[in-house]
Order: sequence, then C-alpha cells, then structure tokens
Amino acid sequence: MTPSLDPTLEQWIARFRGPLVGLLASWGSNWAEAEELAQDTFCEAWLSIERLRGSRKDSRIVGPWLRGIAANLQRQTRRKIHKMRQVELPEADHLAAPIHQDEGDERLNALRAAFAELRTEHQTVLRMFYLDEASTREVAALLFLTEKAVEGRLYQARRALREQAQRIHASMAGGSQ
Repeated sequence: MTPSLDPTLEQWIARFRGPLVGLLASWGSNWAEAEELAQDTFCEAWLSIERLRGSRKDSRIVGPWLRGIAANLQRQTRRKIHKMRQVELPEADHLAAPIHQDEGDERLNALRAAFAELRTEHQTVLRMFYLDEASTREVAALLFLTEKAVEGRLYQARRALREQAQRIHASMAGGSQ
C-alpha cells in the first residue's frame, strides 16, 4: 500500500508545480529538466521544512522559499553538467520548430519567432500564466512581485508579443509575394 502525501505538501504541489516548471524553463532548462527540477524542489523543501520561516499555508512565504530552493538546485545541476561535458554538441535549434508554408503555420512561426525575441521577464510571466496556468498571485509569489506588477507585466508582454508577431508576420507575408 502506497502512503499518501501530507496534505500540506499536496497543496504546495497543486499550487506551485506549474509555476515552478515555467520559471525553471525560463531560466534555461528544457521542459523535461524543469519538471524534474520542480519535483526535486518539492522533495528538498519537504526534507528541510523546519527551515521554513513563517506559515506553511501562506503562499507569499512558501512561493519565494520554493523559488530559492529551485534556483539553488538548478545552479547545482548546471555545475554538474558543466563539469561532465567534455565535448560541445552543435546547436540544433533549427530542428525544434519546423517551417511550414500555409497561412496558419506562417502565423504560428511568426508567433514563435516573436516570443523568442521578447524580453526574458515577458517570456517568464507569459509562460507561467498561460502555459502553466498559474494565477497572478502564484506568479507574484514566485517572482517576488506584487499581483499588480504581474498584471502590468502580463499586459506589457501581451502587447509586445502582439506587435512583434504582427511585424514578423507582415515581413514574412511581404517576403513571400
């Protein structure tokens, strides 16, 4: 029989798993690595719960604490990878997003290109809010911001993404005629 998790830990995982994965991915981890690091973050947090200063139920306390643990784990992982890497592999970014010719795919390619050109803080907040479905409160807790600041960043990021995507799509459409 598998023992169930402590309700507090289950609550942390339910609330912060998605935002942590998004945050770790925005720091340079691929999605699989980010998910693994998020799991490790919860394990490390639970094992060192006595070091948490404040209420275990307050997301304004738990979020930044988990963020710090995640940052430390990611740094440790990067150091290990750097030490183990003996041969540099060629970049394969061009394989990640295939180029398509029809209109819908052109718009998607323009959106991908526009997202890649956004400032890091805009990419981070968009990933966490939309891809990881984190609330503005959860994003604020993990990024050490107020909810109003997160809302402002979301507004700026959406506007910048829309403008950049329109510019890129227009240049793609103009170049194909």
